[in-house]
Amino acid sequence: MRIAAIDIGTNSIHMVIAAARGHAGFEVIDRERDVVQVGRSSFDSGRLRRDAMQRAALALKRFVQLARRQQVDKIICTATAAVREAANGGEFLQMCRDLAGVSPRVIPAEEEGRLIYMAVRSALRLEDGPILIVDIGGGSMQLALGDRDKLGSVVSAPLGALRLTELLLAQDPPAPRELARLQRVIRRGVREAFRRLGDPKHVQVYGSSGSIHALAHAANAFLRRPRIAQMNGHHLATATLVALTNRLVRMPLAQRERLPEIDDRRAEILVPGALVLSEILRRAKASGITVSDFGLREGLVSDYLEHHVREVAELDRVDDLRLRSVLGLVAKFGPDGPHPAHVVRLSLELFDALASEHGLGPEARELLQYAAYLHDVGAGIGYDGHAQHSYYVIRNGNLRGMSAEEVEIVANVARYHGKARPRKRDEAFAELAKPARRTVRWLSAILRIAEGLDRSHYQLVRALRVVKRGEGYSLFVRTRRDANLELWAARRRVRALEKLLGGPVRVAIDPRYAIKRPVNPLTRGEPAEASLSRADAPSGRGARAPELPRTPREPRPAPSSRARSSAAPAPSGRPAASRGRGSSPGLSAGRAVRGTEH
Repeated sequence: MRIAAIDIGTNSIHMVIAAARGHAGFEVIDRERDVVQVGRSSFDSGRLRRDAMQRAALALKRFVQLARRQQVDKIICTATAAVREAANGGEFLQMCRDLAGVSPRVIPAEEEGRLIYMAVRSALRLEDGPILIVDIGGGSMQLALGDRDKLGSVVSAPLGALRLTELLLAQDPPAPRELARLQRVIRRGVREAFRRLGDPKHVQVYGSSGSIHALAHAANAFLRRPRIAQMNGHHLATATLVALTNRLVRMPLAQRERLPEIDDRRAEILVPGALVLSEILRRAKASGITVSDFGLREGLVSDYLEHHVREVAELDRVDDLRLRSVLGLVAKFGPDGPHPAHVVRLSLELFDALASEHGLGPEARELLQYAAYLHDVGAGIGYDGHAQHSYYVIRNGNLRGMSAEEVEIVANVARYHGKARPRKRDEAFAELAKPARRTVRWLSAILRIAEGLDRSHYQLVRALRVVKRGEGYSLFVRTRRDANLELWAARRRVRALEKLLGGPVRVAIDPRYAIKRPVNPLTRGEPAEASLSRADAPSGRGARAPELPRTPREPRPAPSSRARSSAAPAPSGRPAASRGRGSSPGLSAGRAVRGTEH
């Protein structure tokens, strides 16, 4: 399973694409970053600038396109301090939906700190004893206190590097008065944050953020050391950082921009970041900080994998992108249990049994498979009208590997698996091309019956076959035990298929596997409880199915020569369906249509 995690920070947007590796966690296979500064000029006004929002939304669109080209199964997107605080943050989220097709989730500061803790724990072997994790973003600073096994508390402070630059620094390099005021604000903010944490001392300190990475690179250049080959696990000494900070505050921007591994926009906000980190290490009485190359986006991946273990395990067994995408949507919205997979099996058996009648190819068979898996995903919104809800979920579920028309076919087939039937006055159905409308009619008619054959959700129907008899068709089912509810439900759902076949459809127990019922003398000939052979004895979940009431037998009308070749009367007094075109030229009377048996 592949996951793309996107973090829209105040200063930059980061994306990581990771492949799940089961119990081994995940492996990063691609990264992307763009410094768009969505929070530029927002801290004083309380509003995001229009041009900054557009830059960020367009960058997000590029990231999403890259993620989909990498065939990711899940895209997670969050936004942090700048969007969280802006009065027009909702406008930005709508712009992201319109341009990128993704709606970022705005997370609170405490959640941001928790995800950063998870990321660092995934990247580094943490020491025994108390640990402090530091993240200095563009809008805020996060401190997470805990140990290697659990997170204790998280504190956020408005000490982001971009925020401090915009609000407190105007000259280049900073004037002494500006610098003194900046240091007072930072000392006061860090002191308050430590007070809320319980004033921890002598903790092991770990760091994660672009600002800390940039300071590590600048310190390495200051010491005239080779370029840092691996950032993860790199140790930056407090003494080195303090000496570097004393030099940075005197450097003009042009000189900071020439530092190795430092881009122009990072150089602009490097001084406040250095002062904040120096004050934190001084306050914690720490000798230095160990740097992690994982940040909030990797924390998103870790968190998702931790809460979707079963989904990840199931998807990892599926190689096909289209099916993996479908199963991911089922895991998110669909019902638990074996019902969807059983309806898939029955649908495909019926599709194969009627292959010579519908003439649809393997592509349509695949779309039926997807629709059968997804037919009940709308029940998560509400059971009443859930078929219509399923259409909405499928159409907007980001199914990958399918064309727009294929998604529409799958969504329409799921929409018509219940009471409603395809009609040209339905706008979504009418917009399909004529061949696609024919496909929807056939596949939805098949799915309707297959869903009825598992009406109790106990998988009582084991197999089915279709036999052509005169003008009609017999759908014979093999069951594990009494399946009166399944037979009743399937018989109520045959009308759409009868119209397509041009003849009546009869649903009955396969006579080759019928269960013999001994006569019960106490009820004057009524059958006693069925005696099951060992092969037909229920097992697994089906064994817990309640005994279903049997449908009362209807009086059979006197047979006529014409009625002998037609379907049996439907239950509940429903008249048999009208006959249509007659026998298919490809089938002879009494010959079984291609089917499967188990």
